[in-house]
This record gives sequence, C-alpha cells and structure tokens, in this order.
Amino acid sequence: MSEHIRRLERIGHAAWPSLEDEWLNGWLLRAGGGVTRRSNSANPVNDSWDDLETQIDRTEAWFAQRGLPAIVRLTETADPEIDRCLEVRGYERDLGAVIMTRPVAGLAPVGIHGIDLADEPSPEWLEAAAREPGRGGARRTILEKLLDRIDRPTVYARVGVDAIGLGVLVDDHLAVFMMRTEPRARRQGLARAIAAALAAWGADRGATEAFLQVHPSNAPAIALYESLGFERQYEYWYREKK
Repeated sequence: MSEHIRRLERIGHAAWPSLEDEWLNGWLLRAGGGVTRRSNSANPVNDSWDDLETQIDRTEAWFAQRGLPAIVRLTETADPEIDRCLEVRGYERDLGAVIMTRPVAGLAPVGIHGIDLADEPSPEWLEAAAREPGRGGARRTILEKLLDRIDRPTVYARVGVDAIGLGVLVDDHLAVFMMRTEPRARRQGLARAIAAALAAWGADRGATEAFLQVHPSNAPAIALYESLGFERQYEYWYREKK
C-alpha cells in the first residue's frame, strides 16, 4: 500500500504544478504564489534529513523568503515523528483531501450535450474557475500561470460556465482536478457528464486509471464519485504554522 500511495503522490505532483520546486533533503518544497495549498507546501517524500528540527527551520526560512506561510503536507507514508514535531512547534492540523481512483474503462457516458473539450483553458473555463473562493483578481493571474506550467497532455472540460473539470495525463493515469459545478446547476448530472468525458479522453490516450482528490468534508462530492465507481485510497492532511 505504501508504494501505491507514493506512486499516486508522484502522479499528483507531476499533474498539478507549482511556480517553483526545490528539493531539501528528501522534501519537495513547492511555491505557487499562494494559490492552492498543494502548490504551496513542503512534501516529505523521502526521510533523508539528518536533524528534523534543522530540516523544519530551513523549510520555514524557504517559505518566509517567498512571503508564504510554512505548510507541510503529510500522508501516512511520512515518518510519524514529523507530524509530532510539527505539532509541538505550534503547527495546526487541517484537513487535506481524500484520494480516490477507479479504472478509466467502463465509466458510462452521460447523455448531456454541450460538453466542450479543449487543450487550453478558454475564457469561459477561466471565468468559472475564478469564481471559486480565493481565486479572483490577482490570484486568477497566478492560477493561469500555474496551468500554463503543466507539461503533460491536458484537457479542459466545461458545460457553458456552469461546470468545469481538468484532466492531465501522467503516464497511464488520468489525474482529475478542478471539478466544480455552480450551485444553481447542481443535481443536473453535469459533474457526472464531465467526469465521463474526461475518462473517455484519457482512455483514448492510453490511460488505465483515473485519480482525483476531494475534500473530506464534501460528502455530496464523495457520494457522487463513489457512485461512479471511485474508491478511497488514502488521505493527506496539512500542518500549518499559525
């Protein structure tokens, strides 16, 4: 299971970019202008640090130099001592996401017309993405820069400006991000239709497994993905210095 988690972690890092990456003794430090915590966090990938306190000190300095809070993203594969040490140092634990997967094949298409698939984000797609809390104004500009840094085959799906999704092909995996439906358009099958369209796109390009993440408190989204055949694999969480 640990190796499976590490593989999905590598896929997630490859699919969702940051503006700056740097390795520090087995920790992947990522800075992305403050847009999404995944792109602005330290990720302990390998336990190769010599002294944990020094490792955390250097991590804090790295983020401070970029005007960002120190955030560490953890999974069950990380050394438990990291989590304990961060807690002692005043880092608060916060929910991250549930990682879910399913085979790409067999996801039944949904008969909804007007699904637009494009290899670049349209103004309408970006408009829908920018309406998400915390992604307006200057942050939309950073989001565009992050998306521009994706160097894998990518598809942007939308139904008008009511629902969007993003698919990124990483080897034989389809990583799904940015699934969002406007409140007024929910319960119409739009998210289900976009997920099916992304899966079909990925299958045509050799993907065998779909990968997505969802906030643990988002019960309706988890129920939707489970109804589509996605299964929980693991969770990650954050430690942030307040």
